[in-house]
Amino acid sequence: MGHMFTILDKKRYLEQLFRENYTRLYYYALSFLNDSELARDVVSNAFEAVWVGRDRLEFSSSLVPFVYRLVRNACLDELRHQKTMERFVAYMKEQPEAFDERELREYELLIERIHHAVEELPAQTRNVFKMCFLEGKKYHEVGVEFGITVNTVKAHVMKALRLLREQFSGEDFILFFLYMKKRAEKR
Repeated sequence: MGHMFTILDKKRYLEQLFRENYTRLYYYALSFLNDSELARDVVSNAFEAVWVGRDRLEFSSSLVPFVYRLVRNACLDELRHQKTMERFVAYMKEQPEAFDERELREYELLIERIHHAVEELPAQTRNVFKMCFLEGKKYHEVGVEFGITVNTVKAHVMKALRLLREQFSGEDFILFFLYMKKRAEKR
């Protein structure tokens, strides 16, 4: 497009993009994921990413395929993640229940590392993460408690997971994730 987009133009364009494409993108995501809540999250996150990156994006008709690509890639990432979790859970189910001393010690060390890594997170991120994972609270509840939006809560959780993922290998990170999930379910 020849003319420069003002911030207002971009806002209107993105609102129109959202209105005209949200439903189609939702069904597109749903066709991959078979989970309506997850499909809604994926589509919302794609639009959020476009909004956040609006200054770096080329505003033209090519934005629709771009948003479709974002949604498709997020769906494929989610499916890959689910497959990894399923394989890991299947592997754990096949293992004999009795841990030997060495395995037990390794697991205890991993839990110590997890606690240490969580404590090393920036204060606000750590507190939000603990409430979501250790106390099993909903994002909305945590937002109300801290006086922040659900999106800010999500951002803190994503930041925490990113920082923690950097500290743990793939298998350890999955163990970590399952451990945190189990803790949240016990509450």
